[in-house]
Amino acid sequence: MSKPFDDVWIDLLLVAEATEIKTLVQKNVNLILDRKDSKITVQSVITKNPRNLAKEDFKFVWEKLGKSKKLRLKDIDPELRGRRSIIFALLAQLEYIDYTTNPLTIILKQ
Repeated sequence: MSKPFDDVWIDLLLVAEATEIKTLVQKNVNLILDRKDSKITVQSVITKNPRNLAKEDFKFVWEKLGKSKKLRLKDIDPELRGRRSIIFALLAQLEYIDYTTNPLTIILKQ
């Protein structure tokens, strides 16, 4: 049984207390600008574009992961294009999620 999403969101907000997060494959740095009950805001140091990562985006990924136990980046394309790599990077920081990079896949630990 996977963890309830509301608990996962609390864990993600704790992860987002860091000042930056790197994407898992290309290691692109994203600054964590803000975290709220409804979103986490990051900014790529390359593009300088801030992106809002909605709580609902994470919930969408979590529910797909809960069903399949592993989820490739391309499995959620195009729903979260432009946000999916950083969402995967934040989720991979959780102790109950592992990842591989070729292809980029997040895995729910047993």
